[in-house]
Amino acid sequence: MADAASQDFMGRVIGAASQGAVGAVVAASLSAVTEPLVNNMLVNRATLGQAIKELDPSNIRKYLNTTLSTNFIKFPFFEATNIIMQGVDLPPTARGAALGSVFCSITLPITNYRFRKSMNMPVTASNLYQAYPPTVLRDIIYGIARNKVSAFLISLNPAFANSTMGRVVNMFTTVVAACVLSAPGNELRGYCLQPPDRKQSFSDFFQPIKFIRSTSVGAVIMGISLAIGSLATPQVEKLVSKLREYLQKNPVSYILLILFFLQQILQMRRQAELVATLQNESRK
Repeated sequence: MADAASQDFMGRVIGAASQGAVGAVVAASLSAVTEPLVNNMLVNRATLGQAIKELDPSNIRKYLNTTLSTNFIKFPFFEATNIIMQGVDLPPTARGAALGSVFCSITLPITNYRFRKSMNMPVTASNLYQAYPPTVLRDIIYGIARNKVSAFLISLNPAFANSTMGRVVNMFTTVVAACVLSAPGNELRGYCLQPPDRKQSFSDFFQPIKFIRSTSVGAVIMGISLAIGSLATPQVEKLVSKLREYLQKNPVSYILLILFFLQQILQMRRQAELVATLQNESRK
């Protein structure tokens, strides 16, 4: 019984990670365009029109590589950690606070690297943990809100929450609500990340219209991304269950899987070496 529960738990973790992975692709595609806009509005307090005029198509294409690589780390990590923390015997608030603290402490260098790339600012080791206090505050509030809002929505209509439409609607609503509730921490983070030569005063920076403008776009992107990602979760959990059953009946398959992954790793290394060789030859 305990073994079955453990396997079911691992299936949920993998399903949550897959939800994050799908969300990562959707969010990366949207964020490649919108994140420079949002960061420009958040930090420089530019208007939407000004931010759109300052978009550079070539920078958007380059930034897409950054959003994809960082999202594939952050999104699955958060969703999987969220499921893992649900198995910890803590009150919901403490669980959400622990989730936000762990997530921020581990991924802040990635977050700041991505932020500085979107703003075309230099990246150094000294600024990878820049604005840690407001960021960890934001992520703690976000983690608590995700737990509280999700539980509340499920309690309203459990049957709807278990349906495909229910998962999408509840995930979108939960994420948007969590982003809005944690937005003050994000605004404080934006204030701390201002370039010294263009730093605005506290009263100039914190204005309601600017707050709404910078918060709404980011919240909707996150909501859409994870709502779409939630569609993949049941299918992945079913696939994991079937794969587990097959492997239990055919133990030799474990060896075949290991050999397959080793072959893929070796092939990626050979491809990387080939690309490096071709690049070196082209420079000569």
